[in-house]
Amino acid sequence: MSASGKAISADGTPIAWSRQGSGPPLAIVGPLLAHRSSPATVVLADALAQNHTVYTYDRRGIGESGMGEEYTAESDVDDLLAVLQVVGGSTDLYGFDEGAFLALRAAEESTVVSRVVALEPTLSLADGEDELMVLQSEIEGLAGVRIPVLVMAGSSSGDDTQDLARQTADALETGEFLLVESDTRGIPDAALTDAIESFLA
Repeated sequence: MSASGKAISADGTPIAWSRQGSGPPLAIVGPLLAHRSSPATVVLADALAQNHTVYTYDRRGIGESGMGEEYTAESDVDDLLAVLQVVGGSTDLYGFDEGAFLALRAAEESTVVSRVVALEPTLSLADGEDELMVLQSEIEGLAGVRIPVLVMAGSSSGDDTQDLARQTADALETGEFLLVESDTRGIPDAALTDAIESFLA
């Protein structure tokens, strides 16, 4: 059943969300600057809504979501957890690009996350941040994730992208890696959707 609204994050910032479909809940966590109406999110949500109640949301400062006083890694997690409170129970997460690490951080902090599918985790770097230090921090943070996680990369993606996905899966206690025959940089296709559905079945 379709609906939309605004969740209130820990610092009072309103985070706009939408819901569609029916079935077990699944929240899509997009990359930095992502909004619900981006083509990749819309196509994927429509496909997954056949078997899931799909939640999408605008990242902080994007679309209908508020900006808040500051943007931090912690506020990112708080925003996602606010959306999950709307769901009101255990939820699976699908995160892609920078949203993959965000989904995993939420899984480390919250017991309401049941499973995570992470497509091509990408580091979110602030000005002046050292990439290796950020990577080390993200990887170390995965030690607290105790739920099943599927980390995927597309067969047409570069070696660095595939290697980071494998490294992420290896760092997880219950992680597995899948190389999916898909062009993951474009609009989500049936191969990607089938891989997500197979893991969450």
